[in-house]
Parts: sequence; structure tokens; C-alpha cells
Amino acid sequence: MSYSLSWLPEVLERAGLKVAETPDWRTRGRGDMGPVRGVLCHHTATRAGGNMPTLDMLIHGRPDLRGPLCHLGLGRDGTYYVVAAGRANHAGPGAWEGLRNTGNTHLIGIEGENGGRPHDDWPEIQMDAYRRGVAAILDHIGAKANMCLGHKEWAPGRKPDPLFDMSQFRSQVAEILAGKSPPPPIAASDDQDRPTLRRGMRADAVKTVQALLGLQTDGIFGPQTEAAIRAWQRTNGLVPDGIVGPRSWEMLDLQRDAPAKPPQTPPAKDGNKASDTAIIDQIDVGLLKLAFSENTPQELAKWAEPIKTVCLRYGIDTRREICSFLANIAVESRGLTRMTESLNYSVDGLLRTFGRHRISEADARRLGRKRGERGLSLARQEELANLLYGGEWGRRNLGNTEPGDGWRFRGYGPKQITGRHNCTEFGKSIGMAIEKIPDYLRTREGGCMGAGWYWKSRDLDKFAATPGLEDDRRAINGGLHGLDVVQERFDRLMRELDRRGV
Repeated sequence: MSYSLSWLPEVLERAGLKVAETPDWRTRGRGDMGPVRGVLCHHTATRAGGNMPTLDMLIHGRPDLRGPLCHLGLGRDGTYYVVAAGRANHAGPGAWEGLRNTGNTHLIGIEGENGGRPHDDWPEIQMDAYRRGVAAILDHIGAKANMCLGHKEWAPGRKPDPLFDMSQFRSQVAEILAGKSPPPPIAASDDQDRPTLRRGMRADAVKTVQALLGLQTDGIFGPQTEAAIRAWQRTNGLVPDGIVGPRSWEMLDLQRDAPAKPPQTPPAKDGNKASDTAIIDQIDVGLLKLAFSENTPQELAKWAEPIKTVCLRYGIDTRREICSFLANIAVESRGLTRMTESLNYSVDGLLRTFGRHRISEADARRLGRKRGERGLSLARQEELANLLYGGEWGRRNLGNTEPGDGWRFRGYGPKQITGRHNCTEFGKSIGMAIEKIPDYLRTREGGCMGAGWYWKSRDLDKFAATPGLEDDRRAINGGLHGLDVVQERFDRLMRELDRRGV
């Protein structure tokens, strides 16, 4: 069941803001909201680098407080991450403008990524997005700027966040609501003087973009053009904001200038079936449910198109390739239910999974989950990740060269892409900065893109074309962990394709 704040992305995008939707946000919450009265502003108080390093915690919560912990996360680059459409655990006891101890029910919570110390700066692009996002929400619910408040004002003496001046912030929000604020600070043109294009514009430059995307070239930036641009941006690893700015122009240039490839008939690759897009068309909810039995049909329906798109893009297009691809990422991601690697290992689990050459028994006993513990704190998981994926082993095998890389680049997405090197190379392939890769891999589109890129970059077609799954599994997992489950799901998928006659 979808909760009531499903309007959040549309309202923010209409205000010209960058928005990224996290998987399953529409059905995430501690129950539904009541009538929304205002917006409660927070900061994350997290010292980690990157754009939105706390996103996983905001979604899933902490050992002492279950998630979701907000409705929106605001990255340092001004991107809003939509976390939940239902009630979130973000307010606690407090009072403001007639509300008392009902903040979780009546206030939308925004967590801005910031260290929470006096010397931790707020980038202007983040603060501008904070003000505009709050104003857009207040305008949508018919509230005035006085219904924007800080956590420190809701719970004075108990909470200090955010550290910026809320009175000044409210005045700036009021100016935006009154139409007195200038447009968002997105560059008006790129280095070739091509204008930044938005919905509602009419220009020859719009015709240029429409032609490059294969649309009707009427020069009118209407809803169909915007939808096509968003879809193209998602496919190419850009923030799908529907705005053609300098980064989108650059990517369009790269695609336009790429040498055309002569049409080819793909060779037969699995010994009994030729490569055929008709096989990709068999990827539907019924087939996905056989691969991802842990998940629900409703959720898998949202994954079907991203998976088909990636299989087509990366040439995963024979029976054996598709079945091996789906079976392996099913095991890696627990049926597409886990987009971030969990380090919540027991003592025995650490030693069994990683071995004593990666972690000493003393460290496993110090950091691993003890009998009776519900789960490891994020601090212990972070220390584990930096121990297991750092040091000389992490540098040599994962390209983790900076302190904290083990945690920063732990496994993400259906494939659980791990390590600075893999994230860097994937980012290069889609034209995205490495700082944005972990968050992108946690989206459906980005996660599927990462899995497809990994398959192609490791030339896994050659393993899928041969009998047995040991080589496939070893190339994907680094070992044979979960091979029995992969084999069972692979066989199940192959039988279903046999039944369908493909």
C-alpha cells in the first residue's frame, strides 16, 4: 500500500529541484501521515564525506531507533532523496504553533547532510535547495513560512539542529513563497553558450535536443519532451530532473559524436538459441518472481523495465545469460530486497565468511555480533568494513586507497558493487562522478546499470555460454558462496523459458 506523501517528488521537481527516489519509498513508513501542517528541518550530524552518506541509515534506522528517520534527505549537492511517503521517526516530543508531541504525524522531516559542528559549512547550492524545497512543500499544503521550524525549536534544550539561523531561513522561505526570490542558481548556459532548457521553453535549442532524442522537433519543451529527457537521463546515469543543463548537453554531445556501429547479427552464444531481443521480452513479473522469491509481485513490477533495459544495453540476451544474471543477483541482493551491504555479522559468521587471513579471531570477537545482541551498531559495522575492505588487501583487490574507503565503498546495488576501483570505473562508463555512485547504485535504474556494467566489463557472456555455474559464480562473488541457491534458481528459470517455448 502506498502512503499519502506520494506527491513529494512532483512538488520538488516542479520547483526546479533535483530529485532521486529511493527504492520502495512509496510504501515505506510507520503507518500513514495525518494532515500535514509543516516542515521540520534537521541536520544529520554525520562526519563522513560524500554527498549523502547517511542515506542508508535514514531509510533503515539505527539500532536504537527504527527507520525511516525522515521523509527527505538533502545531499550536499542539493539533490533531494525521497525516503518515505508514510510516517517517519524524526520529531520526538515537542511543540510548535498548536502542535504538541505529534510531529511525526503532522510534520514532514528533512535531514540535510551536514557534520553538525559550528565549522561545518553548508554549501550554498544545498542551502538554496533547502529553502526552495521547504517553500515548495509549504505552498503545496497551503501553509505559511511560520510552519517551517528547526528541530531545536520543536524540542529546545533536547535538540540542537540545524545550526543555521532559523529566523533568517524562514524569512528567505517567505520571500520565495511571495515570488520575490530569483530562479534557482543553475548555470544559464554551458561553455558553448547553449541555454539551460526547462519545461515551458520554446527555442531552436529545444529542437536540437528533440532531434537528438528522436522526438518530434516542434521546439516546444512540453510534458512529452520532459518525460523523454528524464528517461534519457536515468538511462545515462544523470540526475533525472528533466532539465537540460551543461552536464546533459555534454552527454548529448558524447552520444552524437560516438562512431556509428554497423548493424550486426549477434552470434549464437548458448549452444541452442541465438541472441534474440524476444528472450529479453520474456522478463516479466512471473519470471522475476521465480528468480527473486523473497520479493513481492508489486515490487518486482517496478524492476521489470530497468532489468530489461540493462539486458538490452549490455547484451545479456540469451537464455543462459539472462538466467545466470538473474539467479546471481538474486543471491547477492536477497531477492532485490537489499541494496546496501550489511556488515551485521556474528563472530562465527565473520570467521566463516572472510577467514582468518582477513580478520583475526580477536577482532571478530571484538566487533562481531554476540549472542543475544539484536544487531551491530553502524559504528561497529563501519569499523568492520574498513578492516575487511581496507589495508593492503583492500588496496590491492578493491582499489581502496583512502581512509574510510572500506565503508564508503562497501557493496551497493543488486550486484553489490564493492570498492573504489569498481565505483570509479563504473562512474567513468556512464559519465558520473564517483561521489554520486553509491547513492545511484541504490536506485533501481542505477543498481541495474551497475550489475549490467559489471557483467559486461568481466566478459561474463563466455562463462554463461558454458555448462555449469561455478565460473559464473566465482566471477561475480569471488568464490562459490551461495552456488546451490544460484543453481536452483537458474534451473527454475530455464524450466520456465522451456515451458514458454523460448
